[in-house]
Amino acid sequence: MAMAQYFVQGSDNVTYGPVDEAGLVQWARQGRLVSATNVRCGPAGPVVLAGSLPFMAAVMAQVGTVPPGGYYNPYAQIVPPNTMAARMHRLDMFSVAGMVLLQLVTFGIFPLIWLGLMHDKMPRTRPDDPSAGKAIGFMFIPFFNFYWMFFNYLRLCDRINDQRAMRGLSPSAPRGLAMASCIITLIPYVNFLVGYLIIEPIFVGMLQASVNELVLVTAQQAQPAFAA
Repeated sequence: MAMAQYFVQGSDNVTYGPVDEAGLVQWARQGRLVSATNVRCGPAGPVVLAGSLPFMAAVMAQVGTVPPGGYYNPYAQIVPPNTMAARMHRLDMFSVAGMVLLQLVTFGIFPLIWLGLMHDKMPRTRPDDPSAGKAIGFMFIPFFNFYWMFFNYLRLCDRINDQRAMRGLSPSAPRGLAMASCIITLIPYVNFLVGYLIIEPIFVGMLQASVNELVLVTAQQAQPAFAA
């Protein structure tokens, strides 16, 4: 009986393989693929998530576990930068105009949550890359949140720009504007007249526009490299 072959579909427009079950398990242990990685079963077979393959259950339980009462985050483990695993993300497109409008009508709550969730949609390549829970929850800790908002938004811009760089895109996530927005937030009266009404809407709009371009280019580069 012929040994089953699998092909890992990378987001860099490269298909890796063929590899057998043992090879696929080894790649998972090396951080080269995660539960959400697309795997083609055979040269012309169906495409499935790596975590859905029965023989991958044990190794996925080792490289990432579900917290009690929580959910499995395939990007919870730290992966080496500039690897296939580091290139994979689950960021979503969203209307830039809608983001700006929701910033204004929800007094910044919607962007805080939406942007915070992005941290769980990208691979961790640094030990202190925060989870979505930390990114959002720490923003509500009195006094500590003065520091945390700087770290949270600057690191989010860095992580998005890392993803963009790996796809040949310019670092358009507005890190400087994030810094300016955080500084203005600390200044009474100015934080509302200039920050809330002007700087913050521009920041969240530009950041979402940067993510939208990244998602679009990622989808274009992820086309299968061989004919089905």
